[in-house]
Amino acid sequence: MVTVEVSARDSKGHPIAGLTADDFQIFEQVPPKKDQRLQKIAAFQPITAAAIAAADKGGMQLPAGVYSNLVTMQKVPVPPTILLMDGLNTTTAAQVQVHRQMVKLLSSIPPDIPVAVFLLDRNLHLLQNFSTDRALLRAAVDRALSVSANELSPGDSRSDPDALASLIQDNPPPPPPQPPAGGGVVGAELQQVKNSAIADQVSQLEHFEREASTTQITMRVQLTLDAFRSIARHLTGYPGRKNLLWVASSFPMAIFPDSDFKFAGTAEFQDKFAALANVLSDAKIAIYPMDPAGLESQSFYDASARPSARSVAVGTQTSATLMRDESSRDQNQNTMRQLAAETGGQVCVNNNDLADCVKKAVDDGSSYYELAYYPDSASWNGEFHRIVVKSGKPGVHLAFRQGYYARPAAAVAEGEEAKHQQADLQEAACRDLLTATKLLVMAQAVPPDDPTQVKYFLAMDPGGLSFVPAEGGRKLSILVAACSLDKNGNPVQFLQQPTEAMLTDQQYGTILAQHGFTRTLGFVPAAGVTRVRLLVRDNASGKIGSVDLPFRPTANVAQHDNGASPAAASQPQK
Repeated sequence: MVTVEVSARDSKGHPIAGLTADDFQIFEQVPPKKDQRLQKIAAFQPITAAAIAAADKGGMQLPAGVYSNLVTMQKVPVPPTILLMDGLNTTTAAQVQVHRQMVKLLSSIPPDIPVAVFLLDRNLHLLQNFSTDRALLRAAVDRALSVSANELSPGDSRSDPDALASLIQDNPPPPPPQPPAGGGVVGAELQQVKNSAIADQVSQLEHFEREASTTQITMRVQLTLDAFRSIARHLTGYPGRKNLLWVASSFPMAIFPDSDFKFAGTAEFQDKFAALANVLSDAKIAIYPMDPAGLESQSFYDASARPSARSVAVGTQTSATLMRDESSRDQNQNTMRQLAAETGGQVCVNNNDLADCVKKAVDDGSSYYELAYYPDSASWNGEFHRIVVKSGKPGVHLAFRQGYYARPAAAVAEGEEAKHQQADLQEAACRDLLTATKLLVMAQAVPPDDPTQVKYFLAMDPGGLSFVPAEGGRKLSILVAACSLDKNGNPVQFLQQPTEAMLTDQQYGTILAQHGFTRTLGFVPAAGVTRVRLLVRDNASGKIGSVDLPFRPTANVAQHDNGASPAAASQPQK
């Protein structure tokens, strides 16, 4: 089933209420023909902030000593907004405009909307968790602006006048001394040899700097994708649509999802970008990229730029520099536009006022329609399927995510796919800043069987698990993992325990009645552990849930409040 969140606005931008499923039509464009095929709407419901709050599970009370990744919106029943200050992909020149833009941006967000502030440099930092206190949010933004950003090279070294190759070419060594009378030919030949040597040296430096720039860009892309994936894993459990305001100058790579044309170097990231787009859509996160620099001129004409002597002397070089600058800007912003389009957000670049973008994001997240359908296409080979939503009512303006990557949800992965899944698992367990909330998990430390060990009891919400019908009952495949971390948050230990359970109908009914599928996990802790993250992955669906617990040595683990260990249903495992 494909779910699409659709915001409907009138000509003045006001939400339109009262629409029904009959007022919408959904089409898919499936490669390679890309013809629009009408889809049957299988589910439809209008979504408002009040409806989201009514469906919240926040009334659940947890016993003392029990930790969970449960999220609640009872105190602030408005869909949250995430403000990501991206220092990794923001140029130094744009930093001048950031502070003024952020003051206006925060003031444009309604006071009842909770906002969390993240900072991305070489790592992802949470500066302020969800809050409606504008003083706390302003302080978090000020902390973000005080951090030195732009740690990695921003772009093409050929356009950088401070690159070493440019400096050498702009400052050649002085010509050799004039030879004595009759030696003019020898002097000219000597000068020609030196010029050739300088040209070779410049060419080698340019090659080296391009290689270094490519490496830096690759690092930026990977760090950015990891940050978005980490945020998505945490926000999935929050009900309703979430807005992510991404404050950045550009994304250093162009991705064209439904075209055979690809820029060099993008192939290795195409699958990762496709997976990220689906993860964001699954988490109902709409990306709103915002360039804090506003309307910009060509960097070549910037008064603060130092043009290369070669570009000043040779008109063709100037033209090439301008073309590279314009092409780089378009390519970098293209992926930002694409990510916004694929998640239902809007891009805000070349604009000196971000307040209007923020207002649109807030309006889109507070009132929309949720439509779902089962695609009639049998093609699930990773292609990009474009979505088109239309309304038969006049004067209705629609906004929605413009497609998805048709990736098969295979229960068993092999080869490279299995390696990627394992890497994602360790990333979620050991390196994510926050817990994953797609699968509801509760955990508690219990007395171990061996005094050298620690032991944890876990309970999972069966509504999030895949009990696959099989001969004689139902089959469940999950993976329980644990990552131990030191006081600095560095992982020191990782282990995992697979479970393949075949359940009878009676056992399955017992699990549903108890509202939990339970497991225990014990291990010998490493030295220096201060925190443990427990993680559960449903292998059939890929859903992940994780919970953080403070580490307590075995000697300090007390019995449960009622003096008994938690009772687990009879659940045979293979």
